[in-house]
Amino acid sequence: MQLSSTALSATISVGEPLPELLIDDRGELVIDGEDFSYTPWQHPGGIGKVHVLQYMAGRMTARSQTQPFTDKLEATLPVGSFHVTTVINLDDALWGTSGFVVGEVKDNKRKYPASTIVLDQEGSGLDTWQLQPKGATIVVLDPMGSVLFLKEGGMTEQEIESTLQLMQQHIGEP
Repeated sequence: MQLSSTALSATISVGEPLPELLIDDRGELVIDGEDFSYTPWQHPGGIGKVHVLQYMAGRMTARSQTQPFTDKLEATLPVGSFHVTTVINLDDALWGTSGFVVGEVKDNKRKYPASTIVLDQEGSGLDTWQLQPKGATIVVLDPMGSVLFLKEGGMTEQEIESTLQLMQQHIGEP
C-alpha cells in the first residue's frame, strides 16, 4: 500500500496523526428536531473508521474545490463505512456572508444528519494545521487516525480515484 500526499501544510504529514485541534467558539452543529445548537469539537475524536475531514473557507469557491470528490465518495463507497467531518472557517468568509453560510450549513446538517459539521468562528484550524486561506483541504485518515492523504485545493480525477481506492483498502480495519 502506498500512502498519498500533495502536502502543502507544514504541520500535517502522511503516516502521522493529524495534530490536535479544539474548536469551542461555535463548534460542532448539533440538530435536535428543528432546533440547532453548538458544542465544542475536537480532533482527535475517536471515530474508529476511515475518516474524511474537509476544512474549508466559508466561501462557495472553497466548497466547489471539494465537491467533485465528495460527490464521487457518496456515489462510490457504502454509507456508514466511513465518516465525514466538514469544518467551515467562518473567519474566512466573504464580508457579510456568514449568515448565509450558517444557513447553508444547517441545510446540509438536515440532509446529512450523521455527518459532523463544525463552524470554526476564529479560523483555529487554519492556524493550527497551517493551511492555505480562502480554499479547501481534504484529509483522509485511517481508522487509527493517521493521515493517509492530504490535498489542499481541488483534486484531479486521478487523485479522486486513487484516494477512493486507498479508502477502500482501509475500510473495515480495526
